[in-house]
Amino acid sequence: MTHTTNLFVITAVMILFSAPALWALCSNMKYTVDPCFVRVLFFGCTLRKVALSDIEYADKTWKWWNEHYNNTLNPKRIIRLRRRTGWFRNFIITPPDPDLFLSELAAQGISLR
Repeated sequence: MTHTTNLFVITAVMILFSAPALWALCSNMKYTVDPCFVRVLFFGCTLRKVALSDIEYADKTWKWWNEHYNNTLNPKRIIRLRRRTGWFRNFIITPPDPDLFLSELAAQGISLR
């Protein structure tokens, strides 16, 4: 085999093995609402948290410039938390049941749009 063929085979094998591993990692991302924070959990550990007092509103849209914590590419599961502060004010998450998650946020006093 030539050098180019070897390179192609190695690249293909890396893609085949890394895609399922990446999916397994991303699918283990969970989202919770507690009395003070919205938390992004990764294998049960807090990866990122946003204070409820910093959330201006929540809706089901997205804008171009966001901070993403997605566990799926399904656009029907997108929730945007619009923050009051920070460089990236749009915080995108994809909980399994967006309507239930929005109702949990509303119960904590977050306005919905």
